[in-house]
Amino acid sequence: MKQPEPPLPPAYVYLPTGSTAVSNPLDMYGYSRCRVYVQPASLPSSIDVVVKGAPNEDGPFADELGAEARRIGISSETSYVLQDISRFLRIEAENFTGSWTIWVVPIYT
Repeated sequence: MKQPEPPLPPAYVYLPTGSTAVSNPLDMYGYSRCRVYVQPASLPSSIDVVVKGAPNEDGPFADELGAEARRIGISSETSYVLQDISRFLRIEAENFTGSWTIWVVPIYT
């Protein structure tokens, strides 16, 4: 008999601002994949998004997730999937204009 899928942890919403260009750690509860959604509040806008991972909350956040975790020059709504993610993630927003909403949603594999 197939085991039921575990409930997904909550999706994380991050609203970058000039004073909060780095998110708090996001706990992925052991999921190995996630989808990142990036959406502007108004156009024209642009943003660079870097998702970094750490093996635990106290560890260093590093670019260990690979080149696909760095998106430069996003100017419209986009989403992408990251594989082999760490237990904890952190989002860094750089070079952005306008207001943005970034969601990180764990994916059951």
